[in-house]
Amino acid sequence: MDLVRAVALICILVVHFNATVTGYFTLPHKIFTSNLPLGIYLGDFGSSLFFIVSGASLALTVPAEQSPPQFYKKRARAVYPLFWLAWFVVFSCRFVTRPGSFGGARTVTLVLTFLGLDNFAVAAGWVGMDFACVGEWFLGSILFLYLLFPFLQRALRKNAWLTWVVTLAVCIPVHLLGWDARLVAVHIPEFLFGMTFLMLPKKTQYILAPALLVAAIPAKGWDGKITCALASMGVFILLALVSTLLDRPLASCARRRACQNFLRGVPCASCAHPGHGIPL
Repeated sequence: MDLVRAVALICILVVHFNATVTGYFTLPHKIFTSNLPLGIYLGDFGSSLFFIVSGASLALTVPAEQSPPQFYKKRARAVYPLFWLAWFVVFSCRFVTRPGSFGGARTVTLVLTFLGLDNFAVAAGWVGMDFACVGEWFLGSILFLYLLFPFLQRALRKNAWLTWVVTLAVCIPVHLLGWDARLVAVHIPEFLFGMTFLMLPKKTQYILAPALLVAAIPAKGWDGKITCALASMGVFILLALVSTLLDRPLASCARRRACQNFLRGVPCASCAHPGHGIPL
């Protein structure tokens, strides 16, 4: 998972770097490209990887018996304190250095900031201006996916195929019609794919990765976001497979080191009683 996060983070950093040095893409000169093959926007690709790995991480760590209120409480504690702190720091700096920056924002839109939806609201066209400083649209989108997670988790356990059929039947039309400003619906299957990935046998992963990448080619003429979603799922599988290969040498090395330490009588965290070993 860490390898996937690293790749996604690099994509987002490159896009923001390009936007900064080119005046938000108004100038032609860029050190790094912002587009991948099939016309996939690098920012969309990085965001899709983050949505997929978020679904996989939650499916791996959240117990099946955890109730929705318990899940929401833990997610709120993980997201909001740091978000509010970051917002307060950035807003204070802007208020001092550029006091007129938020002159057009209505006070009532602070509710959106409190909920972490301020940048999402601007991107979705709910408001023209609010007090958005940090988080961007991604935070609002992932919060909506968090709301769905407990129900998707239970649905997958009961009937994975039916869950996918219903999800695609709802999300694809909503996305294509633009009812969600193309910010949430297309990412629900990505999020669900991350959750489903943990259930897939290795043989299925080997087949599915190239199949998804090939499917992204004809999808290019249909919808760019769907093309990105298919390609991101395929790349996610490849990165996950590569990461397991990278972990094996490190794990075997760690096991050898632990064995050597045990034989030498060196304490280690895995020993029930530190110092127990065979003194040489």
